[in-house]
Amino acid sequence: MRLQENIQRIREMINMNESKGWGDSKQKLERTFKFKDFNESIEFVNKIAKIAESQNHHPDIKINYNKVKLSITDHEKGGVSEKCYKFVKSVDKL
Repeated sequence: MRLQENIQRIREMINMNESKGWGDSKQKLERTFKFKDFNESIEFVNKIAKIAESQNHHPDIKINYNKVKLSITDHEKGGVSEKCYKFVKSVDKL
């Protein structure tokens, strides 16, 4: 039963973030950000790196010129965790 409660809590956290563009895909939180150009994309990625290092929770990052796709999961937990939610919240403050 505890697993079901955790799944429900994670779904609620995801729903809170969907208004900011985060989605759930294969037990990951994902969002694509669009920028003016490549330099803005890189500046954003550098800010993400600082957040990831400070939280010791690192996303997968895909850069495609002016788009940056972030995917975050908790490999130790095997899916989305509180650490992921904390990371997403920090990114949304940028």
